[in-house]
Amino acid sequence: MAQLAGHGIAVEVPAGWEADFYRRDPSAVALRDAPPEETYAVVHVANWPLPAERGDFGGGAVELMERSDVLIVLFEYSPENLGTALFARVGTPWPLVADEFDPHQMQRPLPGQSGLQQFFTVADRPFCLYVVLGSHLDRRALVAEVNDVLAGVTIS
Repeated sequence: MAQLAGHGIAVEVPAGWEADFYRRDPSAVALRDAPPEETYAVVHVANWPLPAERGDFGGGAVELMERSDVLIVLFEYSPENLGTALFARVGTPWPLVADEFDPHQMQRPLPGQSGLQQFFTVADRPFCLYVVLGSHLDRRALVAEVNDVLAGVTIS
């Protein structure tokens, strides 16, 4: 297991898994004729090779997933979201429960896949945890793998 860290987030990454930490280029997300906005941390962790080109919530990657694949996304929102109802949960939302996963919780439902989205605040930082499972039918085993990885996540 290797520990990878960036942007105040650390993850214990199991052998055979990949992790990527980044912040979007502020100029790439700016509206026309507006100053660049500040961007925040995005973390992708997967038990399969992630494609180089993918969206913040896995667009371009989830379409390539197989039954045994999982994608974990931690997406940090701006501090203006602190104290809002969406981010009212303080503390991490894991361990996750397999029965909370649903094919309709995905950003874009794909056949056989299942997802979960949880919003929370840790260390005065608002986050979304978004997890995609390659197989809804195999969710119990896949969620156990996800929980093992999430147990090794720290946010400061």
